[in-house]
Amino acid sequence: MLRLGSIETSRNNALSVATVSPADSADARPAVLLVHPINMRKECWLGLVPALAAERTCVLVDLAGHGESTDDDFSLEAWVADCVDVVSQLELADLHVVGGSLGGAIAVGIAAALPHRVRSITGLGSAVVSDPAERGNSPAPSDADAVDALFAGLAREAVAPGRPDDVVGTVRLLTNRHGADVVTRVLRAAYMADATGWLPDVRCPALWATGEYDVTCSMAESEWIAERLSGRHVPLPGVGHLPMIEDPGLVLEHLVPHLRAADASA
Repeated sequence: MLRLGSIETSRNNALSVATVSPADSADARPAVLLVHPINMRKECWLGLVPALAAERTCVLVDLAGHGESTDDDFSLEAWVADCVDVVSQLELADLHVVGGSLGGAIAVGIAAALPHRVRSITGLGSAVVSDPAERGNSPAPSDADAVDALFAGLAREAVAPGRPDDVVGTVRLLTNRHGADVVTRVLRAAYMADATGWLPDVRCPALWATGEYDVTCSMAESEWIAERLSGRHVPLPGVGHLPMIEDPGLVLEHLVPHLRAADASA
């Protein structure tokens, strides 16, 4: 069952939320919250949803400044607080959190804030701190044409070499349409993000996966994060920074067993 709605957070912004539940929800496993990469939108997870929703409720949220959600002040801490509000208002007693790119850092923050609710976290191409050399140097597109040019380049860089044009086109369709000012402020917040202080507070199982051709989060960085979380690192062959779009089946091969194992251990 698909439900579309809006949740007002404690910051008084409205987040667009979609929930997809199994046909027989009585025996469903714990829900999974899917947190999209920065400057994308919740629909980036649709390739995973059919398999996941066969056994658990999937909650897809547009972060503030993205998709159908409203604009606001942006920071890693604010996005985490908004997601915590979503979990609370949907009365999710226990759940898994999966994040792509900076969504993985947001997952870390959610797990640290809700240690008794979050059963596991997963990061896909997810760094937890921006490169110090890049801080203060985030792109600042001046108008709609500059935004389009920026995302056209990033869409091609985000996927593995040789990916078909339709994959690149899908990435482009899912990029932020909130205007140059919002895109600039979102990028500035992402470039200043640092979730390392939350790592020691995460108590649940963690899976960190990185694409072979990821130009944003290196294998070494992903391994370092997994080690700090006492979790597991998985390399994803043949994909780049957005494996949930490039090869959903490959992601599910690792994600589904991870979620089920965390269910069993709880």
